[in-house]
Amino acid sequence: MAPAEKQPIPSCHVVAMPYPGRGQINPMLNLCKLVAERSENIFITVVVTEEWLGFIGSMDKPPNISFAAIPNVVPSERVRGEDVTGFAVAVMTKMEEPFERLLDELRLPPPAVIIADAFLPWAAEVAARRKIPLASLWTMSASVYTVFYHFDLLVQNGHFPIDLSVNGDVTVDYIPGLSSVRLADLPTIMKDQETTSRFLKILPDESRAKYLIFTSIYELESQVLDVLQQKSALSIYNIGPATSYLNLKQITDDDGHRDNINNYSKWLNDQPPCSVLYIALGSFLYVSTSQMEEIAIGLRKSGVRFLWVARRETSRLQEMCGDKGLVVEWCRQLEVLCHPSVGGFWSHCGWNSTKEAVLAGVPMLTSPILMDQLPNAKAIVEDWKIGWRVWKGVFEEGNLINSDEIAELVERFMNVESGEREELTRNAKELQKSCEREFANGQSFQTNLDGFVESILQYM
Repeated sequence: MAPAEKQPIPSCHVVAMPYPGRGQINPMLNLCKLVAERSENIFITVVVTEEWLGFIGSMDKPPNISFAAIPNVVPSERVRGEDVTGFAVAVMTKMEEPFERLLDELRLPPPAVIIADAFLPWAAEVAARRKIPLASLWTMSASVYTVFYHFDLLVQNGHFPIDLSVNGDVTVDYIPGLSSVRLADLPTIMKDQETTSRFLKILPDESRAKYLIFTSIYELESQVLDVLQQKSALSIYNIGPATSYLNLKQITDDDGHRDNINNYSKWLNDQPPCSVLYIALGSFLYVSTSQMEEIAIGLRKSGVRFLWVARRETSRLQEMCGDKGLVVEWCRQLEVLCHPSVGGFWSHCGWNSTKEAVLAGVPMLTSPILMDQLPNAKAIVEDWKIGWRVWKGVFEEGNLINSDEIAELVERFMNVESGEREELTRNAKELQKSCEREFANGQSFQTNLDGFVESILQYM
């Protein structure tokens, strides 16, 4: 077990335990950096697996943040998409013991507060045994949280379990703070009773957790956040993606692909304004090979410039796509979205990617695959009106979108002079400006961050 880095004895020690996946580690590191920069009296030990320590151990960070590692008791980040269920089971059953052992071995005072991803319910058990206040970090949208928080309403109204063939198009308008939504656009696990039951146990236990941290943008979910503030017994703080946004980078982007940077950056610099479609369909969940091939052929037929992060078979896909764009394994996503040559984002609609697109003011094509990506896509298309759907619902192998459909859609979407596209762009830019105001001095982001820091410091 790797020890923590040597550091001065802190006034107030905090231990942070992220879920071991890119989409969860990014927001946890963002939060830790913001807190550490706000108060030099808070020292944060971020606990990751040895594999993740190899990815991010050399990142720039404030002097009052340190890393400690537990063994690689879960499958590698590079292959976890091949067995999503197996990975989740390993996280739930194999990480608690080495994490608690590490707490005993840290050559620092016991933590005053533990910040843990909400998807690590065993962290609440550890904190309770040690009588340490727990802050639960929710890395999906607040809208997804409120769906499960008010789950009993779905049962009372006879809308659970969801059978898409029977009631998928039924509209739900009774969840407090949430706009009307089709049952088919709720998180995918709600189609299965057993999985939903397990998921409900992940929600922060109000008798054990003390704080609930959302990673949202108030402008996007103001009504939901207000309702939860009123109803929850937890102290709630909404601390959105300011670090990665203001620094125009992702903190954990260094995983061995830096040689790609000069290639795609130079290429982007040579493209006309708003002419490039950026495509990224997730960091670990995959669409099938057959659908990837249809996308590649469709891109070639469309004649649209593109930058596609594919993470596998990049050489073959590049050959199929032709020479109008680049296929790469990795990129600095936020920098790409903010590049003047990028005019659109084809996304799987993960929460981090969704927020980054909003903050970059870039219209979206939505291709949700799993879980919270469905309600995110619904918000993009119907509530914020900054995107179009590629496929209805989630990707399914038996229902491929063929290359001709893709070519036609991409051509329409990237025709920035058409009326329908002008409307998307206008909406995206207006939403961007509204969200940017949140990060100004004295606005909600700053007051939430200051409030959480003050809550931590009371345990000095």
